[in-house]
Amino acid sequence: MADFLKIILVILVLLFLIKKKLDLGFVLFLGALLTGVIFSLGFPALARNILEALTSAETLSLIGIILLVLYLGTLLQLKGNFKRMVDCLRNLIPEPRLILALPSAFIGFLPMIGGALMSAPVVEEAGRRWKLSPAWKTFLNYWFRHIWEYCWPLYVNLILASAILQIPIKRIAFFQFPFTVLAAALGLVILFKHVPRLASDKNSKGFLDNLFQLLFSIWPLLVAIFLIFIFKFSMLFSLAVTALLTQVFFRMSLQERLRIIWKSISLKTLFLIASVMVFKRILEVSGALNSLTSAIHPQGASAYLLLFAVPFFLGLLTGVNHAYVGISFPILLPIFGPENPDMVLVMFAYVSGFFGILISPAHLCLALTLEYFKADLRGVYRILILPSVVIFLAAFLVLLFLRII
Repeated sequence: MADFLKIILVILVLLFLIKKKLDLGFVLFLGALLTGVIFSLGFPALARNILEALTSAETLSLIGIILLVLYLGTLLQLKGNFKRMVDCLRNLIPEPRLILALPSAFIGFLPMIGGALMSAPVVEEAGRRWKLSPAWKTFLNYWFRHIWEYCWPLYVNLILASAILQIPIKRIAFFQFPFTVLAAALGLVILFKHVPRLASDKNSKGFLDNLFQLLFSIWPLLVAIFLIFIFKFSMLFSLAVTALLTQVFFRMSLQERLRIIWKSISLKTLFLIASVMVFKRILEVSGALNSLTSAIHPQGASAYLLLFAVPFFLGLLTGVNHAYVGISFPILLPIFGPENPDMVLVMFAYVSGFFGILISPAHLCLALTLEYFKADLRGVYRILILPSVVIFLAAFLVLLFLRII
């Protein structure tokens, strides 16, 4: 019981530091040091394990993947590919109301900080035809931007979950794909119920011309996904090949190439990833996870409560999509099952954390979209809460019928 209280202390310290808005990577690194100290790991063992965590093939591969994802997102944004994609979508969509949803959804295929701002101008322009309120424009742009985060393998939270659980990312994506379908369906039901249908508004370009331009604008994404899912290459290799091809086929000066590469490097993100892997390693070697297993029965009510509470409150407090995975999944690993994780439990914890993310006022996409449309948060919440709760309840019902009853 004493060891269990130590883990609770670590969690409370992490939550306190997060609330103080300290850098998340720094918070996690301090959490790893605190865990090592209170579990009497000893300085030599602590230093050795930190070094081994930082230099492990798993960590280096993960950092490589994140760097390449950030590079592709920055490249396509700065070269105007996303803007061309949105313009083509406006001319391809037969149902005008879908222009309020599909651009945000397409841009959501490639994670990037504040990505909801890319599609916000399109939603703003389209929203004028229906005289939509700022709250409705904010909701539609924000909601459809995030429908893929349950299953799309380029998202950092899924990449982290795969690394922490040591299972293929495709397995996680397969189990959580129904929640992407549910999120899209809920968004469309709300869209079609609130927004009346109007006549289509297209330019003179033909369907094939727009389709070709659309595919051409996102060809790096298509290549990466093709290599991962069709040829079944590793994610790191697939993204590396894609990045190399962009260097070959994008016409840029050397100065522009270097500028894009430099702009895509986020030292804060890299430090966060490194800290997550250090935190996971220290939890394992210190015996903290074993003490959690002995204190909490993996099938008991307290375990299910932790599966919800830890990721949800981390997501709500941080507003950072991968924070709740990076912090809570190592802690919850004994409940998931370290050797062969129970995917129903993983799914419930993931959806619980993302529920917190969706309604978090600290979520950058929500904050930026609110600012762009000059919307009131309370007005957006009146629309946002219901579909967010429905998705969480769907995850809870799956847990209830497959594991609790």
